[in-house]
Amino acid sequence: MNTIFTIAGIGIISTGFVIVLKQYKPEFAFGATLAAGTILLFFSVLNFAEIIEYINELISVAGTEKEKYKILIKCLGICMITKIASETCKDCGENSVASKIDLAGKAVILTSAMPLFSEIITIIKELMEL
Repeated sequence: MNTIFTIAGIGIISTGFVIVLKQYKPEFAFGATLAAGTILLFFSVLNFAEIIEYINELISVAGTEKEKYKILIKCLGICMITKIASETCKDCGENSVASKIDLAGKAVILTSAMPLFSEIITIIKELMEL
């Protein structure tokens, strides 16, 4: 619970700092935004380590192949990185670049998930043969 208060506090303070900085030294505002985002990302990654550990425990209990879950976790990471990069570009007023990052992220996710799609098709074929 304390972690979210820390993250929210850093976010609010850094937002206020960037707003003031934009008025007096706009050329430094992007760097300050990037630094704040990096700090917030660091705190977020600490929480994801616990989540991944818990998911690994669930996978062990379920007795299924870990490769399937690795693909899902990889896609989740791609989504998060894409969102952070896209939002940073939008903050800088580069909506066109942000939309290209979103598109590239979706393409990478589809490419990464292809083994799951092929497995789903195999399962459907097996069900149709019954």
